[in-house]
Amino acid sequence: MERAVAGALTDFDGVALAVSSTALRRGNLPDTPILRSVLNNFNPKRSGDIYVVFEPHRFINDFDGLTVASTHGSPWNYDTYVPIFFAGNGVPAQKIARRVAPTDIAATLAAYLGIKPPSGSVGSVLTEVLH
Repeated sequence: MERAVAGALTDFDGVALAVSSTALRRGNLPDTPILRSVLNNFNPKRSGDIYVVFEPHRFINDFDGLTVASTHGSPWNYDTYVPIFFAGNGVPAQKIARRVAPTDIAATLAAYLGIKPPSGSVGSVLTEVLH
């Protein structure tokens, strides 16, 4: 049933992808950037039965008469940028042109303070902040 509903959803204008939770749990999907992003956002215990991805720059903007002006969480690159900034004494103003992630914050703060990073920390130290 999930597969049939997901297939029918892809026929709607503005829907780029619809995939069942069962398929996501089993992992028997093509290895594409979009599906990797969907898998990174998928939680087997909390996600719904069907994961729907709208075309870039499209989303449902009417929920029972309430207009929604923005969204987050799509797998498209433009919607995955999170500004990260550090400010303080001795931290120079600069822009970092390489790819960084919010998971880098804890590792960077730990290195700045000279302490061990939190257990489970997976980020990398933003060395630009330390100099």
